[in-house]
Amino acid sequence: MSDSSIASSALAAKPGNPLLDAPLEEIPDQWREHARELRRENAKWREMARQQDESAQQRRLDDALAVARREHEEKTSALLQAERAAAGKRIVAAEVRSVALALGIQDLDALKLLDTSRVSLDADSGEVGGVRELLEQFRQSKPYLFRETARDTTQTRGAPPAANGRKFDARHATREELASDAKARGLRIKQF
Repeated sequence: MSDSSIASSALAAKPGNPLLDAPLEEIPDQWREHARELRRENAKWREMARQQDESAQQRRLDDALAVARREHEEKTSALLQAERAAAGKRIVAAEVRSVALALGIQDLDALKLLDTSRVSLDADSGEVGGVRELLEQFRQSKPYLFRETARDTTQTRGAPPAANGRKFDARHATREELASDAKARGLRIKQF
C-alpha cells in the first residue's frame, strides 16, 4: 500500500467527522457559519497583532528620537557653554588691555604675567569687575613695566588753530595764499 492510500484510509476510518464524510454540498449551514466566524475572529486577531507590531515599532522610533534629541541638546549646551566661556575670556582680555594702556603699560606682552582669575565678568550686563585693582597691584609689584605718567586715552585733540586768527578758505584764496598754505602743510601744487 502506498503512503497516500494509508493517509486517506486513516482519515476515512475516523467515524463521526461530518466534514470528511459528507460531500461539500451536504455540509450543514451552521458549520459554514462557524467557519465564517472563525475566519472573522482570525482576521481580528491578525489586525490586533499588526497594530501591536506597529505600536511597538513606533515606540522604538520614539525612544530613539528622544535619545537623539537628548544627545543633541547636551552637545549643543556644551558647545554653547564653551563659546560663552571663550567670549568671556576675550572680553576680559580686551578690558585688561584697555585699562593697562590707560595706566601706562609699556609692553602688552607683560600682561601674560597676570592672573586674571580674580577678574569677574557679569554674564547679564557684560561688565568686567576687578581689572583696575588687579592692574594697580601689578603696577606696584612691577613698576618697571609702566611709564611714569600714564597716557590719557580719553582725551581727544581738536583741530589746530587757524593761522592769523582766520580760517583758510581755498575757494576765495589767491594763488600765493594757496601756495603758502600748501607749503605749510607740506604739499606741492602742480602747475598746469
